[in-house]
Amino acid sequence: MNPVFWVVVWLLGGLAQAVSAAGQPAATAIASATAVAATNAATVAYPDRLSADRPRLIPAMSGRPDPRLRLVPGTVFKDCVNCPEMAVVPAGWFIMGASPGEEERVEVDSRYRRRSQPQHRVTIEAPFAIGRAEVTRAEFARFVAATGHRAEGCWVRIDRLWQHRADRNWRSPGFEQSDQDPVVCVSWLDAKAYSAWLSAETRQTYRLLTEPEWESGARAGSATARWWGEEIGRNQANCRGCGSRWDGRRTAPAGSFDDNRFNLFDMLGNASEWVEDCWFDDHRGAPSDGRARTRRGCKLRVIRGGNWDSGPETVRAAHRLRDVQTMRLFTTGFRLARVLEPLPGG
Repeated sequence: MNPVFWVVVWLLGGLAQAVSAAGQPAATAIASATAVAATNAATVAYPDRLSADRPRLIPAMSGRPDPRLRLVPGTVFKDCVNCPEMAVVPAGWFIMGASPGEEERVEVDSRYRRRSQPQHRVTIEAPFAIGRAEVTRAEFARFVAATGHRAEGCWVRIDRLWQHRADRNWRSPGFEQSDQDPVVCVSWLDAKAYSAWLSAETRQTYRLLTEPEWESGARAGSATARWWGEEIGRNQANCRGCGSRWDGRRTAPAGSFDDNRFNLFDMLGNASEWVEDCWFDDHRGAPSDGRARTRRGCKLRVIRGGNWDSGPETVRAAHRLRDVQTMRLFTTGFRLARVLEPLPGG
């Protein structure tokens, strides 16, 4: 692992302190950050391996990647011309969950508070790849054409009331979309079917993100409520009250807003995203190593990120929702992770 680390510490009250561990062993850098973390719950440590200006692009590949290509953090690649674009994100650790007072400050409904607590440290042990955007309509359409998979019926909100409509589906969610918009009206099971198909097509391992992996990607080395800062701002994302031209009307095409430091688009807002985990009411007992949290026979799955039809209080890295894994919603899609096989020589 590259010994150069950025350790960025946000103190309560907005004080920022950067701790550089250049030239020190990785363990030393993390130990130094841990001492500071004892007095501040919002601390992150990630290797400084990402491009400051733009990602390192690798042309689309077919099947197994050329072993000469180094898929290091900061790399963006595709396994095939029509595959989702993936960004390699670094190993490291972060503090998962809502900071003290965050939910009250953004006026989360009191019924839904404390779902993102207690805060706890999570270590992502190895780099892996995350889809730069949610899976698009065009990408999902190729899966349906190849497999005949059926995903019919969808829950939509009309005049503030949720209704199940048999005539709504991922092709026709009730609002206009382009092929580059995120696919919605898909269930957790539909997302699993797509990932299994793409894995077989590419001979790589694609899967849904775990909840800690998702939050690490959404934070992208930040410790604020959103990767761009504490406040929602204007035109940073797509939600009701985000200040974009799509707010409360429809999804936006992938890449309509700036990507974060991990080269990822729309981790917050636009379409909510299914993740692998079973639903638990809060973070008590959550794993600290980035694994999915599961239990036998679970039917409720976690949804992350907020969406075009939700308010700014949902557009936060810590925000969590749940639904039945068979549910199709006109606000909800998914993105994928891809496992990176170690290359010869480490």
